Amino acid sequence: MKRKQFTFYESFHASIQNLSTQKEKLQAYEAICNYALYGQLPKMEGRKSSILAVFSIAKPVLDTARKRSSRILNRDKLSSQEKEKEKEEEKD
Repeated sequence: MKRKQFTFYESFHASIQNLSTQKEKLQAYEAICNYALYGQLPKMEGRKSSILAVFSIAKPVLDTARKRSSRILNRDKLSSQEKEKEKEEEKD
């Protein structure tokens, strides 16, 4: 599921700041953003283990947020459908 936004936590930033080069930091930011927004897992080959370690810290948090968002969207969709059904019944 493609998303338009996600919450970026201070703990993600702190983990990334521990990486040694700007290139590694950029790769970590991209891994987190691509997963959070597009559901794309980072490619393992060619990645330093430190980048994958940072991603592994963020992934469970992002998964939980995605599930929570999906539940809220489904709840709102059902609520909207119920309201629409009530309006139709009132017309009859």
